[in-house]
Amino acid sequence: MRTLFAITLLVFTASAQASWLEGKMMGVHFGQVSYDTDGLYDDYRFDDRTSSWGLYGAAPVTDWLDLEVHYNYLGSYEIKDSVFHYWKDRFHSLTTTARFHTHLTPQWSIYARAGFGVVLLDQKAIIWEGGSRLDTASGGGDIHLGAGLAWQFHSKLALTLDYQLHSFLMESGYSDYLQTLSGFNAGLRYTF
Repeated sequence: MRTLFAITLLVFTASAQASWLEGKMMGVHFGQVSYDTDGLYDDYRFDDRTSSWGLYGAAPVTDWLDLEVHYNYLGSYEIKDSVFHYWKDRFHSLTTTARFHTHLTPQWSIYARAGFGVVLLDQKAIIWEGGSRLDTASGGGDIHLGAGLAWQFHSKLALTLDYQLHSFLMESGYSDYLQTLSGFNAGLRYTF
């Protein structure tokens, strides 16, 4: 009797969790972003492209609107030929977006997203050769915009290709600078 009760409870719990997840989505994407500094590093040489990746979860609100939560690793940029011996910026963001979508065919859909969140800048510098490392971190608001195309090749799986733009203000010793990280991503989305 106890075994039957335990199995019944387990099946009920699993089905309740499955129904709660129904229609929700999770995804992963990989891509490349470029770094626009609005004149901040014009006097220095640096690689302005880097790899990025991200994870997200989404919940449908209507047939044409989903709410998403994104974590994005937006790459690291090493500044060369500066007054510092070594200078590297690394960016992470956590955003909440609204994704507006419509189907072109049963398998193909297009979408646009807009949202906001926070960005973390992790900066590492060595002021002179042989000097000790200076580690700083700062944060700010992140405006997250994007547009893309999805191909639903399976009832639960879709391939995505999208363009993302992250824009935020960064404080400097003398003024604030607008920073923009943008690029294309390819990803995989799973629908529960």
